Amino acid sequence: MRKQQQQQQGEAAAGEERAPRKGHVPVLIGLGQELRRFTVRVEELRHPSFVKLLDMAAREFGYRQEGVLRIPCDEKRFRQVMQEITGNPVR
Repeated sequence: MRKQQQQQQGEAAAGEERAPRKGHVPVLIGLGQELRRFTVRVEELRHPSFVKLLDMAAREFGYRQEGVLRIPCDEKRFRQVMQEITGNPVR
């Protein structure tokens, strides 16, 4: 049941590989080894609050990350940013 809810909400375990829906980008959120995979709408990447997260990723990992974009942010903060952007809580 939880896995089905995660997939409906754009969230998956970090190790899961699945293609995002059209117009969405996968991101890995977390600090250290604890990572959670989310999908984000491309339009949301331009929001000033999300740009701050992207700046954090650039400072931590540089601009040449390979594979899924990793953002060094705790999950709670990411969920707050996404709620600010979308107006809806991210579960």
